[in-house]
Amino acid sequence: METFHIHIKGMVQGVGFRPFVHQLANEMNLCGYISNTKNGVHIEINADEKTAVVFCQNILQHPPENALITGHSISRTITKSYLNFSIIPDFSDDIPDLFLTPDISICEKCKHDLSDGQGKRYRYPFTTCLQCGPRYSILKKLPYDRINTTMSHLNMCTDCLQEYQDIGDRRYYSQTNSCPECAIQMHIYDKTTSEIALSQDVMITYLSNAILAGKIVSVKGTGGFLLMCDATNKQTISDLRQKKHRPTKPLAVMYPDLTMAEKDVIIHDKEKSILQNKVAPILLCRRKNICLSGLCNEEIAPELDKIGVMLPNNPLLYLIAKECNKPLVTTSGNISGSPILYKDEDALTHLFDIADLILTFDREIVMPQDDSVLQLTETGQKIILRRSRGLAPGYFPHPFSDTNERLIAFGGELKGSFAIYQNGNIYISQYLGDQQSLESQIAFKQSMTQLTAMLNIKPDVILADSHPAYHSTSAASAFSIEHDVKNLVKIQHHKAHFCAVLAENSLLHTCEPILGIVWDGTGYGDDHQIWGSEVFLYENGDMRRLAHLKYFNHLMKDKMSREPRLSALSLFKELPAHQHIIETYFNETEWKYYHKVLSGKPETMTSSMGRFLDGIACILGIGSIQQYEGETVMKMEALARQHIPQKEEFYNFDIADGGINFDRFLTHVIIEYTSEDNVPKICRKVLFSLARLVELLAEHFSIERIAFSGGVFQNALLVDMIKSLLDGKKQLYFHKQLSPNDECIGFGQLAFYHIQSQKEKNQAFINCAEN
Repeated sequence: METFHIHIKGMVQGVGFRPFVHQLANEMNLCGYISNTKNGVHIEINADEKTAVVFCQNILQHPPENALITGHSISRTITKSYLNFSIIPDFSDDIPDLFLTPDISICEKCKHDLSDGQGKRYRYPFTTCLQCGPRYSILKKLPYDRINTTMSHLNMCTDCLQEYQDIGDRRYYSQTNSCPECAIQMHIYDKTTSEIALSQDVMITYLSNAILAGKIVSVKGTGGFLLMCDATNKQTISDLRQKKHRPTKPLAVMYPDLTMAEKDVIIHDKEKSILQNKVAPILLCRRKNICLSGLCNEEIAPELDKIGVMLPNNPLLYLIAKECNKPLVTTSGNISGSPILYKDEDALTHLFDIADLILTFDREIVMPQDDSVLQLTETGQKIILRRSRGLAPGYFPHPFSDTNERLIAFGGELKGSFAIYQNGNIYISQYLGDQQSLESQIAFKQSMTQLTAMLNIKPDVILADSHPAYHSTSAASAFSIEHDVKNLVKIQHHKAHFCAVLAENSLLHTCEPILGIVWDGTGYGDDHQIWGSEVFLYENGDMRRLAHLKYFNHLMKDKMSREPRLSALSLFKELPAHQHIIETYFNETEWKYYHKVLSGKPETMTSSMGRFLDGIACILGIGSIQQYEGETVMKMEALARQHIPQKEEFYNFDIADGGINFDRFLTHVIIEYTSEDNVPKICRKVLFSLARLVELLAEHFSIERIAFSGGVFQNALLVDMIKSLLDGKKQLYFHKQLSPNDECIGFGQLAFYHIQSQKEKNQAFINCAEN
């Protein structure tokens, strides 16, 4: 009998692929082996050609639920004789060439095990199986086997080992298998950092009782430490905000189940599906007028009409949520502005400034991750706000022509995330925080070191943002020197944004013109000004800036992004008669000083749509100083939803000579505000005016296809307005797997470099043909 070799690539480790293939081989009476390697799974079988092909097709057509097959091959190999089918260890030393499986939320069968009073995993907080559990967060090196994870030190008990070796068991070859007999041990500490002597089976009850008594606790989750408290206790929430230095930024709420969540928020069928899927993200849901669970909604999300809702994503959180049987504030365990803490020693050092108790356990996290955050617009458009646990680090399908070059893209600044291209695979890191903070810079470097070592990548090219003052840019430069990478390419921020959404929609190689609308807060422009309302044309691999908002003073540099009053003052420069509207937001000294700065020669100008909207929000009295990024515009969106017009109204922009003049727009906003003072109505008109501006730009430049990127398009109401206005008239393209915010920049840098490389290759081919 012949021997056939099958190689399967993709997301095929940590998803139950080997047990699945073993079971299939037994059903077909085939002998051979399967092995995890650094470049996928390798299978050998004794079979005739027809049987081998059928076997391979069965694998491809019916893979495990969480698997993603990106490539395969089948070929004859040296004839060997196997007596049975087995799973064998990896003895190869291949270059890594596979997808890394993200952490997978607790499955329904494991939830049943937790509540089965007769089962051995009753209330065991680390119950997992082949279909769920930690993956990316605990993986130290490839391939995915227990010995290469942070569970390598834990030996299975006799019963667990029997399950592990039983081909008919759903925990057959489950690398994270454990039970109370061979348990991952928990520890609870009080404010003295002393461990409280408790048996394992009462710890969750002890912690839950503390939450119900008004305490703030920190719990180690899948990707890092969380801070939790009773979401119906106004005083406790106030204490949490004060200690975390987070006065108004919205807090996520974890519910034990959908039934309780639906007492407080509106959840449509698509939203239910997202909340219950294997990612189990935080999902922004519209708040009901009356919250029947007792939720303190104004303390949770002040002046907003949406709440970040989540269901428990792991067994420990599931048990806590069920025992408390209340909505629980669940937010990242960090000091405001810093990345999530994930090491036990760091949590014990820093989190007792906030928490009364800390629960840890003896399974290390090597890849920290916040919870992913999503929202659906009313029309069902998915918008990713934060791409992290459950989504990172894989990206498929990749939209680039295969190249032997290995690339690392360092991304942007405000939403740190890097991207890697190697062997036809794309890896996009989890959200790594604002790179202006030292703690986030350290987290960025640690995550990059971990992932690049795991992938054994030796880059040929480093890509970075063109902003000379970004830390990510200087980090890219330092990395290229340290690793002797000669080719460091700097890419303009908004062009990377545009390339990202083009690549996500497989438009990099299109011949038809595409209009790119890239609206965000800041990005260093080719003319050394601060861009942010960019209108690009992409055609035949070339990208050209067509238009942007009329420049206005970039007042006080980065301080402007934190203080909408400065944006308003800058917008009012040519309308001095109306400046009194915002004068109350400054003291006398500030008023004189900022006017002096405004009247002088500006160091830089800006076309930022983010700052433009900040200024409008301040003029409307929504806010003058922001406590968190995007605060005033988020409140503007919430106010806009309060006004339901019979017919949408708008203010006018004027487009001429590559400029978008907002003078008429601003004048009419001021007139309506001072005469009617109907802020919700004006907010809605402002947002609809932006949607209509998109329509005007498309008509002005006679382009039928429009792609959108940038943080402004996190605004769900604006996205729906654009769709309602243009669906059926134009072809619209939004991000799919990535956020429109700066988390997509690394991917966009890869796409931009790909375009330029293709152009150079095409030109070289033309030159060669001409010669």
